[in-house]
Amino acid sequence: MRKKLWLAPVTVILALVLVVTTSVTAQDGLEVGLTIDPTRVKEGQTVYITAVVTADAEGTHSVVLKIDDQIVQTREVTFEADEVGQSKTEVFEVTGYTAGDHIVDVNGDLDSFTVTKSFWGVFPPYLWAIVGAIIGVLVLFIIVLVAIPPGRQKAGAVPKTKGPSRRGPSPATPMPTPVPTPTPGPAVGPTTTPGPMSTAIPTAVQTPTAFPTPGPMAAPHTPPTTRPMFSVGNLTITPNQVKEGDPITISAVVANSGTESGTYSLVLRIGGVVDGINEMVVPPGTSQAAVFTVTKDTPGTYYAEVDGLAGTFTVIALVPASFSVSNLVVAPERVKQGDTIVISTVVVNTGEVSGAYSVVLKVKGVAESIQEVSLGPGESQRVAFEVTKDAPGFYQVDLEGLTGRFVVEMEWDE
Repeated sequence: MRKKLWLAPVTVILALVLVVTTSVTAQDGLEVGLTIDPTRVKEGQTVYITAVVTADAEGTHSVVLKIDDQIVQTREVTFEADEVGQSKTEVFEVTGYTAGDHIVDVNGDLDSFTVTKSFWGVFPPYLWAIVGAIIGVLVLFIIVLVAIPPGRQKAGAVPKTKGPSRRGPSPATPMPTPVPTPTPGPAVGPTTTPGPMSTAIPTAVQTPTAFPTPGPMAAPHTPPTTRPMFSVGNLTITPNQVKEGDPITISAVVANSGTESGTYSLVLRIGGVVDGINEMVVPPGTSQAAVFTVTKDTPGTYYAEVDGLAGTFTVIALVPASFSVSNLVVAPERVKQGDTIVISTVVVNTGEVSGAYSVVLKVKGVAESIQEVSLGPGESQRVAFEVTKDAPGFYQVDLEGLTGRFVVEMEWDE
């Protein structure tokens, strides 16, 4: 019984090795080139992750995108027999990641991008709500102060006269008391002598003005100077996938919502580098389309930006020159000694790049002649060889895998 117990851990280990070997074998022969553009963004912006996949065997392969060791997307890429050794491009778009550094893993190829905080992300949302409420209350208070006029005075009220003292106006000076006329006769008591008359003059009461005197009129408001106002939109990239050397058209629309004409410079950047500038004069209330034509000779995915509007396009590598040989013709197939035989075939370049090809003619397994042809993409050419044999017999012909034969007959002397 003890002898059988040690078989359990050994069986588990062998099973794990088999699973790991199987998963690794499924991805054997798949090479991935990883590109991230841009590598530094703000919160809420989009990051483009490009994987250039190359396989050395036909079949379907899984391209797995992981960010911070979490699977984000998985795509299946199929390579046919004639696509082995070529590359295919997969573009992933990711967004919504928090501030910080994030590790990108695509089938073992690692890279990273950084997300920085935007201005609105400095404080939590509830603090922004409190600040907004305070500002709203202040604005409302200012509007109320400006809108309500000062209280009007009551009709018929006499305003207080401003005097030198803060206690108000001086009381009126009392009128002098009249002195009675004495009656002649004996004096009964002491005679009353009238006092001196007061020389004080009553203070004049000022009549209030019903309305204040208007001041000088304010200067009229000068209207703002007219000027053009530009906006850019409708970015279009056509086509978004081309072969090497093929043109790509990038266009955008510039609108002038101002009140006068103006000149606007539209700048095209590819990969952050200025690739073209288009200057245009836009009349007021109209819009114009600006068109750029771009040609790239290097395969890959390119990030295009026109005044804040962005997009991508992909350039695919051309198929190398590839040649096929067909339509073997041997004429005539029977000749006399010393006569000439013409052996010809048609050579076609099935690739997308110009190239040269050497056509080798073999007679009885021995190289008889070689001709070199240069063909552009899709071009074909008939290649002919002239052969003369003096020895009678059957001759086997091999022309780049195509086989035939001719016969040289003996001449009889009569």
